[in-house]
Amino acid sequence: MRSAMSMIELVFAIVIMGIAVMSLPLILTQVQSNNAFAMQQEAILAAKAKIGDILTYDWDDMSYDSNASRSVVLDTLNGDVELARFNGQLRRGHVNAENRRKFSAIDLNATIVAISGNNDIDRFHNQPTTIAATLENAGIGLDYAFTLTLTPAITYADDNATYSNTPLNDFTFDFTDPNAITNIKVISVTVSGGEQNITLRAFTCNIGESTLLPSRPYR
Repeated sequence: MRSAMSMIELVFAIVIMGIAVMSLPLILTQVQSNNAFAMQQEAILAAKAKIGDILTYDWDDMSYDSNASRSVVLDTLNGDVELARFNGQLRRGHVNAENRRKFSAIDLNATIVAISGNNDIDRFHNQPTTIAATLENAGIGLDYAFTLTLTPAITYADDNATYSNTPLNDFTFDFTDPNAITNIKVISVTVSGGEQNITLRAFTCNIGESTLLPSRPYR
């Protein structure tokens, strides 16, 4: 039995150790990249969930008609004239039939974006929500690696295109005018925390909802 290694064995051992040491930075970089991607996905999913929650509320304070038991279309100050009412409660270009989406029986205008206690999406404007990371020792909190802050912003988007144009080439997509009242609202949710700064947007329109037919028993 030999009591020492040969020179070639020593060289092989040094080469293998060198390869392992050289690989460490790449491994650490990949781990860091995976962690950043996981944090980004966590922030995106939180923003999507918040947007989904906001979209369950009425489009505007004046949208819901308790007598008709449905949301109605509202008159807007800066909305395109081609989307205005043309026949009773119907919108121009709409199907002339019952149980369709209609304007309010009385002329109701959409309201400005403001914080309110009513059940419209405006109530979320500039109202941040904090999602706490899991507290391992206490066993409380959601399963988040970092504490995230979700800040929604509700604005109107310009709705001034000439829809009779072919192609439609004059639509100005701008939702920075704080005084605009149009047929389109923009829901922006910005997520901060955990080195994340992500904004997701969704759009909801002034279209009301159709009347549901009465249910009947199965035969």
